[in-house]
Amino acid sequence: MQDSVIAEEPLEVWLQILSASPMPSMEAKALLTLMRTPGDDINLVTGWLLSSGTINHPSQIKAIHHSGLKRVKQGSSNRVLVTLSAEVNVDLSSFNRQEVASSACGVCGQQSIESILLRLEHKQHTKALAGPPLKVQDIGKLVAQFTQTLPIFAQTGGNHGVALFNQYAEVVDLREDVGRHNALDKLIGANAELLFTNDGQTLQLSGGMGVILSGRVGFEMIQKAAMANIDYVLALGAPSSLAIELAKEADMALIGFIKAERFNVYCGQYKLAV
Repeated sequence: MQDSVIAEEPLEVWLQILSASPMPSMEAKALLTLMRTPGDDINLVTGWLLSSGTINHPSQIKAIHHSGLKRVKQGSSNRVLVTLSAEVNVDLSSFNRQEVASSACGVCGQQSIESILLRLEHKQHTKALAGPPLKVQDIGKLVAQFTQTLPIFAQTGGNHGVALFNQYAEVVDLREDVGRHNALDKLIGANAELLFTNDGQTLQLSGGMGVILSGRVGFEMIQKAAMANIDYVLALGAPSSLAIELAKEADMALIGFIKAERFNVYCGQYKLAV
């Protein structure tokens, strides 16, 4: 009997920034290496740039594509080159390029989480009003739909899934990866235009967007959701103490241990309606 195993490979992320002067762009430099399930790489890198606060809006990405020798041979290489607009100020020293960001780590590519907290504080000052509250009876329906539509998990049982739902309690997208934070970054990247407004700072007036997570909720998952203007985090697993604290600061509804007829509400109760 054959067993299907989830794929995991490294992905190099290279970065260059356009020059505001007639001078050439900044020479491309290696930013970090991500361990991920191959496929959906462009959305993964786009989502990571947004959820890490490296950029504020998808429009700041002027070009993004696979590069390297394998691409010349018409294959998908394990390297992505990103070109950012001139106004983006990236402090490369804040990223630890000597280490690989593994599929189990969402923030280990950065030397400190203080910069992330500062970016989140700024976003909360500019966050607009969200949409209507999520109905309690819709939580079980959303999770049931989510668990029944994980194609890669059905084959391998070795990956994580993340879904995005809107203010009408409808699942609008789903992504999978060997790493839970990679799956979330893929989701954010694929739906960047929906999650970020033109100025890249305020939440859309429609609001009420939420994510469903297949596993536990660590700090890095709440950080990424908050950077993407998410109002609700629904998880099949348990949150950590730091995840709960950050969700409270970000004014999010965090719900975990979701079963068929019960769940735990850790914060943001006022965002729920009977």
